[in-house]
Parts: sequence; C-alpha cells; structure tokens
Amino acid sequence: MHISKLTLSFFLLAIALSLNLQSQDFQYENQYTVYQDLINVEDDAVQMRIIPPLVQDSIVVFQMPKVVPGTYKVHNYGLFVRNFAALSAQGDTLPVKRLDLNAWQIGKAQDLYQIVYKIEDSFDSPEGSHIFPPSGSSNETEVFLLNEFAYIGYLRAYKNLKFDLKVSHRPEHYGTTAWNGDRSDSLDVFSFLNYFVLHDNPLLYCAPDTASILIGKSQIELSVYSPNNKLKADATMQAVKEVLQASAMYLGGELPVDKYSILIYCEDDMEGQTSYGALEHHQSTVLYMPEMLGKDMFQSIRDIVAHEFLHIVTPLGIHSQYISDFDFADPLMSEHLWLYEGVTEYNSQLVQIRDGLYSLEDFIFVMRDKFIGNDQYDKVPLTVASRYTLDLFSENYQNFYEGGAIAAMALDLYLIEQSEGEMRLIDLLQKLRAQFPADTFFQDDQLFRIMADMSFPQVEEFMVRHFEAGQPFPWQRLFSNVGLSYEEVGISYGWSLGCDEFSYDLEQSRFIIASEEGIDEFGEELGLELLDQIVSINGDTLAIYNFQRVLDDFQTNTQAGDEIEMVIARPKKNGEFKFKELEAEAMEVEYEESHQIKVIEQPSEEQLRLQNIWLNR
Repeated sequence: MHISKLTLSFFLLAIALSLNLQSQDFQYENQYTVYQDLINVEDDAVQMRIIPPLVQDSIVVFQMPKVVPGTYKVHNYGLFVRNFAALSAQGDTLPVKRLDLNAWQIGKAQDLYQIVYKIEDSFDSPEGSHIFPPSGSSNETEVFLLNEFAYIGYLRAYKNLKFDLKVSHRPEHYGTTAWNGDRSDSLDVFSFLNYFVLHDNPLLYCAPDTASILIGKSQIELSVYSPNNKLKADATMQAVKEVLQASAMYLGGELPVDKYSILIYCEDDMEGQTSYGALEHHQSTVLYMPEMLGKDMFQSIRDIVAHEFLHIVTPLGIHSQYISDFDFADPLMSEHLWLYEGVTEYNSQLVQIRDGLYSLEDFIFVMRDKFIGNDQYDKVPLTVASRYTLDLFSENYQNFYEGGAIAAMALDLYLIEQSEGEMRLIDLLQKLRAQFPADTFFQDDQLFRIMADMSFPQVEEFMVRHFEAGQPFPWQRLFSNVGLSYEEVGISYGWSLGCDEFSYDLEQSRFIIASEEGIDEFGEELGLELLDQIVSINGDTLAIYNFQRVLDDFQTNTQAGDEIEMVIARPKKNGEFKFKELEAEAMEVEYEESHQIKVIEQPSEEQLRLQNIWLNR
C-alpha cells in the first residue's frame, strides 16, 4: 500500500490523538470524577482535579460552599482555592471569571473537560482563623483532615449528580470514614450519590490508631490522631462506649445506623484557637480536641460524642425543608435551631443521668449552668434568633446549647405534666421521626401545629408563647411536678475561692483575678492580688476545660478546718511570672445563687413517680 507523506502525517496525528484520548479519564454525562492527591503536597496545598459531567451550557458556575449544615456560620471555603483553571480535553485554557469569594464563572463550558486548583488547609492559613476547627481542614505530612466541602465544589444546577472520589495517599496512612469504598495501599475510591452525601462523609488520613466495637447491631469505629501519642483509640473508645449504649437505650434499644465513625483530631498547640468541639454528620462526627489525658478530657469527649451522635434524631433525622435541600451558596435558616441543637444538647445530658452515668446532683449542676449561660445572651425569642443566626443574631448562636437546652427541658417537663407521665419529649420525637424520616421534611412554619397534633392541642400555645414570643417558662411549677424546687435567686452557702470576679488568659490557659473589689475575706487571708493567675487549687490544675469539675470537687470535698493550698502566677514587670504557693483555712461564705435548683426534701409519691419517668430513677 502506498501512503503519501501528507496522508501519513494526518494518520500519525490521528494515532497520537487517539492515544491521548485513551490516556484521559472518561467524562460522564451524569457524574463527577474527583482526584485528590495527598502525596504530592506543596506548601500545605493539596492538588485537586475534577472531571465534571458533560454540559451543554455555554456558561457554568463552579461553586465552593459558603455555609455547610451544622455550622450555622459563614465560612467561605472558596478562600482556600489557589490557581483555579478550567481546561478543555485538548488542554486549552477556558475563560474564567471569579464572581465572588466562592464562585467562578467558566466560559465555553460546552468544551469543559476538567477543573484544576490547589487547596490550602484552614488550620494553617490566615484565612482560616474564623472557621470552627471541626469543620476545617488539615494538610500536614502526618495527618489530613478531609472535610470534603473544604476541598471540593460543584457546578451550579449539577449538585445532585454522582461523585466518584479517588484519594491518592501514602502507604503508611489509613483513611477512616463511615463510607465504604475500594481501598488499596495508595488509592482509595469512594462513590457518593450526590454532593450532599459527599460533604457528609469526612475522612481522617493518618497512621492508623483505631478501635471498633458493636453496640447492638451497629459498628462503632473510632480513629485518633494524637501528635505525641498521648490519646489512644482503645482508651477513648472505653470512655465513649457507655454513653453510646445509654443513647441506644434512650432511642428504644438500638442505634439507628449500621456504622458510625468518630474521628478525633488532637492539637498539641492550640494557640490562637478559642474553642474545641465537634461537627455532626449522618454516620460520623469530627472532634477537634486539645491533646491531653485525664478524666476531664475523657468526660469532654464523652459529652461531645453524646451530643453529636444524638443529632441522628435531629436534624439528621427530623428537619425542615431548609435542611433537606441545603443551599451551600446562599442558605435560608430554619426557625428551629432550638430543635436541632438545643434538644440534642439536652438529650445528651439526659441520657447520662438516665443510664446512671450522672448523679441527680451532677445533672442539676450541668443544667443549672445552662441557665446561667443563657443569662449572658440577649433575650431574643428562640425562633427569631434561629431565623437570623447568620447575620442579625450571629452572636446568639452559642445560646442554642444553653437556652435551647433548657427550653428542651421545659418542653419535656410540660409534656410529662400534660400527659400525667404518659408522654415524654423522646416519645414526641419518635412520632416525628416516624412521620418525617431522614429522606423527607416538615414545613418550617408548621412544626408547632404538627407537634400539637401528635401530642396535645395546648402544646401549640405553649410553643408559641415561650419559643416564638419569648415569654419565660413556668419553672417553679414544672420543676415542682418532678420533686425539685426552683428560685430565680436564692441564698446558698459554699466555700470561697477568694474572689468572685475572674477573667481568662487564653495564652496561659489560666483564670485571672479581675477585680480588687471581687477579692473577699478568704482571698485577703490567702494574699491574692489583682491580676494574679490561678494555677491550681489543692493540687488540681485549673483551666477552662476542667473548671466545672475542679470547682465541684472543691465544694463537695472541702470541710471546715481544711487548709486550702492555691498556687498562683503573679505577673512581673518584664512579662514573666513569679509562682507562689498560698495557704489559708477554708472559709464558708453566704452568697446569692441565681437559678437555684434543689431536691425537695419530702416529695410526694406523685412527684417521685413523675421524676422516675423523667430521669429513670
């Protein structure tokens, strides 16, 4: 066969193009393919490559999340994108215009084959200081915390298509996640139904330290990254095992998931961080914690896991339309954060007393502390604060864990009162779950009527009066029904700490004597001075994470005549501290106690019956 030189050139070009296309990844009509490279990381930036679905539009917009479910705060994950480019199959650069912090407009989109960019992590980036760490990202040699909404975006109008995620990683790393995938020593492949499911399944890649147990028919997996190996997965699992078992009993005997993953990221240097905590997902939770040991650490983890796991009830189970079809770019907020966060926080404390992990005194102490916390916030109706939590009342968001929790307790006690013990809050929640399972939703403005239909007509008035109009709850009556007394302000007696006005030094992690006027007679006996920083009391180091426990131990165990030892750090002019050991005999003081809750000394049989229904005592 004779082939001319010109024909031969075209023939060779065709072969070259054919081979090039064969080496490229296939572009699907209804699927994204995402490549995430955890091996070739430069300057803490992960290379991302996304092959989007085929599109017919001439212009499309690539969107990174502005807000994600469970945070209720603007995070703007587009801040971490670097070197964004859109390419055709031939490698040509397509026109791109950045619309705002989180969106890029791509021209000639009918030719779009792949999107490439780098992502910096929020933990080390100046732009990440505003992001709640459990909803952030970490790109370190030894650990990657992959909240995928911080790495991966989507094309607007194409959010509900399948996502295949391919993660390249080092052989010594294992990626813990609740989602099943195909694993190897260097590449893990996961397939997600849509962007919501993708964002809902975080991964933690590090040297494996994992533990696994069965609770009922549910597999619970726990993975720990602890930079100095202080926290171990096995010991941590033992700390959370009881509270998960208690949650199972509260929910009717079984956990409502086949598998649940607890991902714990410990930080040995929390400089610049003012909070730790967790973010919930349908089958997992991410915890960001200080790296330390001791019963305070394990109690914190247990409390947090209890809260995050019980989000399975709401909003991961029961929720309104604003959660069901979440708008990552410009979300509308529900009126019912009291339900999503407040009820969850209340239930996380209730399950612990019902299963014997708390004493009645412990439970009263924890809930009274929430009354005090609620006093620090503006008196805004819960539904209003919820609706405008992203803007007008963003400073009130934390109050859903305080005021929202005590509102949930009020509703529980009201249901017990109205039903004479036949219905509790959990019973109403179970009815809501049955009518509105996770794949459906209620209309946001109809919830109070729906709750009344499932319980008692007067429940709607109760909700409107106290949750929507913000009127105070009838605490004296509600507590009296279950054998407790309540005074908004009562007289009490306790052992003095020497001062009643403190501030906190975040850098030193110590409480500071904030006012000379706050130093009482016992403080004068000790020799306390303005700006002294408390290091320890009777050998117990005092910090923000264990303040309640140390204070409770001090009040419970101190007796008349005891010698109290307090170590303080006194600031010097050069910025250093002089450590001093102070001693004085314990001194009991009378003080006004806000939100005083006490056990009635001689409760009636009916009060004890209802208390047992409430607290399983």
